[in-house]
Amino acid sequence: MKNFGVILFLLSLFWVAGCQSEPERAYTSPVLAEEWSVKMTVSGGIMGLLQSIEVQSDGAYAAADQRVGKIVKGEMTADDLATLEQLLSTLKFSAPENPPICADCFVFDIEIESGGRKMLIHADDITTDDSGIGELVKFLRGLLETALK
Repeated sequence: MKNFGVILFLLSLFWVAGCQSEPERAYTSPVLAEEWSVKMTVSGGIMGLLQSIEVQSDGAYAAADQRVGKIVKGEMTADDLATLEQLLSTLKFSAPENPPICADCFVFDIEIESGGRKMLIHADDITTDDSGIGELVKFLRGLLETALK
């Protein structure tokens, strides 16, 4: 009976420790220099999606769907480019120390390069909105989907 009490106590400690929230690391995006670029790669899901979009500071973009070998190049409108610049300059990304495992989620890898500095962001369907990059991902996915129609 004494062993049962010790085991119950240890199990309750593990349960409480497992329920605590993980500390987060917060990052702000690099200051946008005259020339910058942002690239987002979307992968995963049940169908094994692998798409990417890269946008340059002048509004030129290249969208690709690696599964079907399609690449589309184009120019963003001035309004869309201004929206993207605003999203990038106000970006505040928070990453949990131990993100949850997400089977069959879409994974978003974002690279922001400006002034010789590069910021790399990794998130998935579960962590995107809470991480602070939800609006950026939504905007870039919209551009990607429109380009690849």
